[in-house]
Amino acid sequence: MNTAPAAIDSADIVVVGAGILGLAVAWALGRALGPGGGRSVLVVDRHPPSTQATARAAALLTRARGDAATAALVRNTYAAIASLEQELEEDLGLRQVGTLHVAASTARVEALRALVAGSGDPAGWLDGEGAAQLAPCLSAEAVGRAAFMPMDGFIDPVRLADAYRRSARRAGVRIGAGLSVQSIRLERGRIAGLETDRGFIAAPVVVNAAGAWAAGLAWTAGVGLPQAPVRSQYWITEPRPDLFPRDLPVLVMPDAGAYARPELGALLFGLRGRRSLALDPALLPADTAGLDLGDSDGGLETLEDGWQALARLCPPLLQAGIAHYVSGLSTYTADGRFVLGPVAEVEGLFMATGCCGAGIAASGGIGRAVAAAVLGRPGAVDLAPFAPGRLGPVDPFSQALRAACAAARSGKTAG
Repeated sequence: MNTAPAAIDSADIVVVGAGILGLAVAWALGRALGPGGGRSVLVVDRHPPSTQATARAAALLTRARGDAATAALVRNTYAAIASLEQELEEDLGLRQVGTLHVAASTARVEALRALVAGSGDPAGWLDGEGAAQLAPCLSAEAVGRAAFMPMDGFIDPVRLADAYRRSARRAGVRIGAGLSVQSIRLERGRIAGLETDRGFIAAPVVVNAAGAWAAGLAWTAGVGLPQAPVRSQYWITEPRPDLFPRDLPVLVMPDAGAYARPELGALLFGLRGRRSLALDPALLPADTAGLDLGDSDGGLETLEDGWQALARLCPPLLQAGIAHYVSGLSTYTADGRFVLGPVAEVEGLFMATGCCGAGIAASGGIGRAVAAAVLGRPGAVDLAPFAPGRLGPVDPFSQALRAACAAARSGKTAG
């Protein structure tokens, strides 16, 4: 006799997480299946869409990446933005101001040459004077060489996520909030559905896009993910359009472990710091809004560590007051790559997580690639480099893994 409780809902595919990656996967599934496409798609989250990590992202859409697969995912995001704008008949506010990659040392110049060459996108090389003409806040004397990539830009992450959401809903995808997923239920080694605070949702396919909570959710199915929640943080100066014009390009400054972009006449800048803070996924609360990230001092320790090197490259920062400090959780992996695609050990389980601070930039590509994997169709990007099990068995709660993931963020040099 079957004594299993009745399901409160069911779908052919359930996406857990209504952040930008979950919504991008839902969008791509909706496009591939279309209304009445024969397979139902449901997105569930305890929070309203795009209110956690997505809302706190700096959202740099830089194309130059350390590997071809990630670069391809970012290019797909630009294509996704164009497609969404056409479908929704609106401008999503992409600011294509270009990216200026700055090298202040000989070693960094050589690394920058390799990065730009591998991107396949056009770039113009500038000396210090040329870089300072393009970005007047830069010190001509401090810049050795710079590469300007004019096709790059940045975007409002919540606006882009909402465009994915609206397009997905047009295609028949259901999106619900206020429902907390507690665990994955397996039957004979494959997905049966999800246990929630309101009851069971029956589904043969689950996409785990739960962000900082993804590792904990995966562990309920016996799957260890090679990622940890890691603090990301940035600051925004007071509005000083005299120092930071609105058409300033995005600045990537690896010698200072920093990036910056214009923000309504102010400068938004991030410092990666020598020591990133990684959290135990087993101890995360339901909402990160009130989470103690050790930043009650406004990130002062990181600011003090990196301020001198950043101000050397960007002296006008010494004249501008800091108006805002923003911190949140990204998910970093030990090898700095996303966690995407099918889980070999559990039939019907797929991952769309491990954003490594590039989730907004790669969202459209991730959505399309993961959707293709779910539907068993060929994708435009090979997901093998991002396979969830690529690093072998992993204890997602180990201190060693957290340290490796924190180091991956501190050592990041791309946008």
